[in-house]
Amino acid sequence: MTVGIRSALDEPTRSPGGRWLTSWTLGHFAFFMVMFAAAQVVLPRQAESISPDHKETVVSVVTLVAALVTIVVNVLVGAYSDRTLARRGRRQIWVFIGALVTIVGLVFQGYQHTVAGMVVIWALVQVGLSSISAALTAALPDEVPVASRARASSLWGIASAAGPLIGIALVSTVFLGVPSAYLALAVLTVFLAFPFALGTRGVPLLPTERPAASLGAVLRGTLAPLRFPDFAWAWTGRFFIQLSNALAQVYLWFFLRDRVGVDPDLWTLYLALLYTAGAVGAAIPAGRISDRTGRRKMLVVVSSVLQGIAAVFYMLWPDTWAAIVGSLLLGIGFGCYAAVDQALITQVLPRAEDRGKDLGVINIANNLPYVFAGALGGATLALFGRDDLGYPVLYALSLVTAVIAALTVQPIKSVR
Repeated sequence: MTVGIRSALDEPTRSPGGRWLTSWTLGHFAFFMVMFAAAQVVLPRQAESISPDHKETVVSVVTLVAALVTIVVNVLVGAYSDRTLARRGRRQIWVFIGALVTIVGLVFQGYQHTVAGMVVIWALVQVGLSSISAALTAALPDEVPVASRARASSLWGIASAAGPLIGIALVSTVFLGVPSAYLALAVLTVFLAFPFALGTRGVPLLPTERPAASLGAVLRGTLAPLRFPDFAWAWTGRFFIQLSNALAQVYLWFFLRDRVGVDPDLWTLYLALLYTAGAVGAAIPAGRISDRTGRRKMLVVVSSVLQGIAAVFYMLWPDTWAAIVGSLLLGIGFGCYAAVDQALITQVLPRAEDRGKDLGVINIANNLPYVFAGALGGATLALFGRDDLGYPVLYALSLVTAVIAALTVQPIKSVR
């Protein structure tokens, strides 16, 4: 448990320690590993086995429904965790519940042989994953001082890059069957999510500190934080940078197979390795520079520009070398972004009492882009064709949204 804080609503003044940070990072590993290994490899593989002629549409529908579920769950879990009275802290129980739901959903997902089954069970998995993510995200401003948040966020960035790599490696080289791949991800969730849920403590919320407003009133005012200009601009920037990233990656498996003409499982793994190397190599230095200088916005702009340049490589040169350079640049850009933007957002939250709910609103900007990316990508490929202009147009959209993200961070006034 973090020392030196008497109230769960106070700004933390001391680091929670290495054990807490390690468990927090492992929890994020679980989230990103399951999310991206499944979305980029196992779900497309499962969709192709169920409906080979409409596989892109199947993936689009599955991700659309899952993203909508995620939006709702993030806000609900964030709001409920803000009001949770537990001796171990407000967030740990929600990571535990989320991990259990994720594990059960993954086991059942492997045995779905219809599109409807895929949609329903994957939505259940998203309920669990979103609960994990919402609770862990809210724990950062609860426990980590402002002056250390970019460095802590860089660990989130490493997890968000290395987690998918580990998951993709396993489901691309070892667990090649659909049921075995989902089962492996379920087992790993046990070992990665439970250390935070069962092995850490947060500052408990006292009954007198519990927010007075009813949960219903809070949820009716879900979008109220957007009335605060800095929060609104931070939300908008997060939305567009995530949309750019989603457009670049959601259909990568199909791009590699249909346009580049390589083994999509193997090359997804290669590119994930490069992406991870770039992200890990950039995250720690970016976090240290940001915490030392107190500057956040410039590094967010740099990350957006790098992500846009990566999209240009995918757009103009559909070959292996361009894919290699694009993935490396995308990773470097995301590493900078992950280390800095999360810290920036925690500094523009309107109320300490609603950290979890407000970060749930921010998580809408994390997940809503996948609604648009899945649907927009599927529509783009259907309209322009997989063998013609479809993929260039898709990556042009990724470029445009990255530029918009760079522009939206400039109006934020309360953070340098």
